[in-house]
Amino acid sequence: MRAFWFAVSMAAATTLTAQNPADSGVAADSGRLALLRKEIIVRYLARAHEVLGLTPDQAVKFDSTQARAWEQRRQLLVERQQINMAMRDQMRPGMPANPDSVSKLLESRRLVTESLFRVDDQEDREMTAYLNPVQRAQYQEFRQHFRERIAEAVRNRPGLMRPGIRPGLRPGVGRRRRP
Repeated sequence: MRAFWFAVSMAAATTLTAQNPADSGVAADSGRLALLRKEIIVRYLARAHEVLGLTPDQAVKFDSTQARAWEQRRQLLVERQQINMAMRDQMRPGMPANPDSVSKLLESRRLVTESLFRVDDQEDREMTAYLNPVQRAQYQEFRQHFRERIAEAVRNRPGLMRPGIRPGLRPGVGRRRRP
């Protein structure tokens, strides 16, 4: 159960911080979100140390690698969220989309996805210097499981949906109101 709440907390932090603060009212909660993000990272690192059985020297190097990778990922996820919001604005039902804008947004999203993969690759290469192959494989499994839990929590937690949006409906599409 503790792991579930950890995953839910991470989902909330990443989802809320990925929104555009000026548009969503999240700016007022930025201090709380920063504290939540920090707590999640501390717990993630502690659990990773435990799962991998890191020595003190390995733990210092691992934490340094993670600090760089988490910050890079956070910036890229915010960028991707902004791209997705712009794409949703372009693809509103009943409004013609600008093909040039959509093309640029698709290319931007592809580049951000590539950058996220590069962050993982860089992280994995850096860890070859201080983790043995078994620890690296354990970490990759740990990281993948964590991401799956976050994705599951985001999909299944109603509180993370935007107000007024029901599951399965696109923004701007709702039940017809009778006159």
